[in-house]
Amino acid sequence: MTIGDVGEAGLASLGALADLVRSAARRVQSEIETVAAPVLRAAERLAPRRTLDHPAPVAPFGQPGGGAQEQVEEAKYYVGTPALHPVVDREVGELPRSYGSDRLVLLPRDPWWLFAYWEITAASRVDALRSLGDDAAGAREVLRIYDVTFIEFDGQNAWSWFDVDFAPGAESWYVNVGKPGTSYCAEIGLRTGGGRFVPLVRAVTVQTPPAQPAPEAQVRWATLKPTAGGAPGVAWSGRYVPTDTSSPPGSSDLHTPR
Repeated sequence: MTIGDVGEAGLASLGALADLVRSAARRVQSEIETVAAPVLRAAERLAPRRTLDHPAPVAPFGQPGGGAQEQVEEAKYYVGTPALHPVVDREVGELPRSYGSDRLVLLPRDPWWLFAYWEITAASRVDALRSLGDDAAGAREVLRIYDVTFIEFDGQNAWSWFDVDFAPGAESWYVNVGKPGTSYCAEIGLRTGGGRFVPLVRAVTVQTPPAQPAPEAQVRWATLKPTAGGAPGVAWSGRYVPTDTSSPPGSSDLHTPR
């Protein structure tokens, strides 16, 4: 066998080996594609889509894929990184019916009505009934409204008062007071058949609003002459508008400079 024959045999062997390698590579690629295809499809479904809320990241200048023109184009759709919202554990339930403390709240609804709501604990009721002694048998719970306009109320010095009998078990009530612009205080207490009253809890003082706008007291109507333009050193030389003599004096007369 000559040297040429050996060379040809070697080249044939190398060619056969290359064919075997290529065949093996194709089989491996086919197997990888068969196994990886479902995984890739699942990953695509789970991965966030690139939208305005999730734009494609922009590479900084000077890095691969971060050319100036590409950054300008992609920055048009970038609206910032979405904020991470903390997870709040919200308990399912309702507000408690009571809080275990004595409280009376009085609110003005309009010039003629008040709204009151309250909570009285069982212990406070029992203590009040014990203090009444024999009179406790005929006692009932009432809402007492006091007129305390211009008064520092101490429980005894109100201008007037009246009682509101509410339904048993009630925890709120609307009260018609009928007096706009008046200060009121209120107490929840026990009233006996003989008229004795034992307060359980007191509200803070509130005031009903006035029934009409406040009368003006500062406006002065006047006519001005052309020379009264407000220039420095120029005195005003107009006149006040006269008030109708059939009505009370107006502000132009009441506030005329002396």
